[in-house]
Formats: sequence, C-alpha cells, structure tokens
Amino acid sequence: MDSLEPPAGGDQNRGPELVAVIWVFTALASFVVSLRLFTRVKILKETALDDVFTFLSLVLILVCTSVITASVSAGMGRHGYYLSPHQRIQATKLNYISNPFGIMAYSLPNLSVAIFLNRILRLPRLQKWLLYSVPIAQCVIAGISCVLLFAQCTPSRFLWDPAIPARCLSATVLTGYSYFVGAYSAFTDVFLAIIPAFAFWKLQMKPKTKLGLCFLMSTTAFAAICAIVKTSKLNELADLADFTYASVDLLIWAVVEADVIIIAACIPSLRPFALSVGQSLRDSNGKSRPKRAWYQQHSSDVPLALKPMVPGENGNGSNNSTEGGLSRASSTPPKVVQENQLKSYSRGISNHVQQS
Repeated sequence: MDSLEPPAGGDQNRGPELVAVIWVFTALASFVVSLRLFTRVKILKETALDDVFTFLSLVLILVCTSVITASVSAGMGRHGYYLSPHQRIQATKLNYISNPFGIMAYSLPNLSVAIFLNRILRLPRLQKWLLYSVPIAQCVIAGISCVLLFAQCTPSRFLWDPAIPARCLSATVLTGYSYFVGAYSAFTDVFLAIIPAFAFWKLQMKPKTKLGLCFLMSTTAFAAICAIVKTSKLNELADLADFTYASVDLLIWAVVEADVIIIAACIPSLRPFALSVGQSLRDSNGKSRPKRAWYQQHSSDVPLALKPMVPGENGNGSNNSTEGGLSRASSTPPKVVQENQLKSYSRGISNHVQQS
C-alpha cells in the first residue's frame, strides 16, 4: 500500500456511481442520435455533413465511456491507498487514454450545430464565417489540449507511473490551459444558442411561438451549464496523491457535457419525426380528423413555412401542393408528397427568415 496516508472514511468506491451515470447519459445520447439518423435517412431521405459530425461524436463518447468503465475495473473510483501499484498505474493510464476521446466528443457536435444553423438560416458570407470560426476554433483548441495532455511530461509514461524519472512542464500550464478550454467551450455553446434566438425573435409571430422556436434551436445552452460545472472541477487534477478517487466528479461531468451537447445538436432535427409519429398515432387510434382542421387547431401559431405541409394542399386551401415553387397535382401519391414536404422542413425555416 506504499506510503500513502489512509483516507478518512475507509475504502470508499465511487466506481459504480461513475459507471452508472456516464452510461445512462451515453445511452440517452445514443438513442437520440439513432432517432436523428432515422429521421434523416427514413423520413427526410437525405443526410448531410452535420449528421456525420454528430455520429462521429457519438462514436468518440462511446469509446470514452468504455475506456472509463475499464479504468473502474482497474480501480478508478477507489482511494489510491487501497490499490496496488499495478492497479493505480492501470487505472490512471486508462483515465488518460479516455481523455482525448471525451475532449473531441464535446467539441465536434458544435460543428454539427453550426452546419445545421447555416443550412436553415442561410447567413451572409461574413456571418457564416463567424458562425463557423467559433466551433472550428474550439476543435483546434481541444486538439491542442489532447496533445498537451501527453506532451506535458517526457516520457509520457510518467503520468501514470511516477516511479520513473521524467521531465515535466509546470502543473499550472496544463491546469491553466484546461480552464481556458472549459471557458471557451462554454462560450461556444452560448454563442450557438444566441445566434438562432436572435434570428427567430425578429420574426412576425406570437411570443409563445417565438419562445418555442428559440428553445428548440438554442438547447446548446444546457451544454454550457455542464461545461461550467466541469470546469469548476478541474482543481481535482492537482490531487495527484489520490487521483483515482479525486477525479471522479471531473470524469462524470466531462462525459455528461459531451452527451448533452450531442443531444442538443440532435433535438432541432427531430421535429419531422415527432410530427410523423404523432400523426401515425392519431390514425392508428381511429381519431384522425381532416388533416387541415387538425393542423389549424394545433399549429395555427406556427408560420406556414414551419408547418408540415398537408398532402394535397399548398397552405392556401387549394388542392395542389408546392415543393420548391413547383405545383404538384393532387393525384400525386400522398406518401411521396409527405416525404417531399417533410424533407423541406429545414428549407422552410430559412425561407421564412428571409421573407421576414
């Protein structure tokens, strides 16, 4: 048990708590991403680059969560005093290995959000450049953090095996840079929440509808809260004497932040799925009414460009539907018309913003 001081409270084990929390949030993120991909592939019949970044982020957080789980099996979550030297080395090593996956997992989703916002808002070139530059900078800053994490000591093995000789940077270098990364991450989340809020608030619609749209498109603000809490836990990095126990909260919030931003990046894309499921449930229960009456009652406050078009209608009471300015005869199969109208969901938001 080496020369470590016995901790107060005995052999406490927060490993099960750590595993339970990170897998609950990662499972939720996996479910939401699956719904997003189903919506894009099966309902809208199209995918885009933002879907790729979201899926890649999910893969990264799944790897991160799996490696952390392996570190718990090695002793992560327990006081170092009660671990053998081999257990401490393995647990700490796996912890460090998981970090780059987690860091990039909460950075890439912001690129997905930026791509989505640009697609529906169709911003001018300067605003588009600003929209992309903030999350791209975050990815670069996060990448540097991944390199610095292992480059702070030569050889890097010293990070998990302090018995070997090594040369290291001052501990304040990594800690200070980690605070900077955390602060910039929170700033990016807030920035991506404010952009659509300003855009939609200018539209001519009822305040209730404005608030709903702003909430739908600004869910990255929740990730900013997680980033702030996680950053407040960075002081745990300084507790090298009991790293396997002291860093549990930091690990939890790092994974939770990544999962929350992944979920936030998916929520705006799920509206077509929710509308499709809702209509299917009404039809299966035999309670469906004429589609025009239902949409007028339940979404009359939503601008026409944001509504799912009703097969056989163009929103003006005529019997033709419109897709991209081209009329379709009412004889077009309803399923084909509905798929095309759902596909135009994101383009509808953009058109309404431009008209306003």
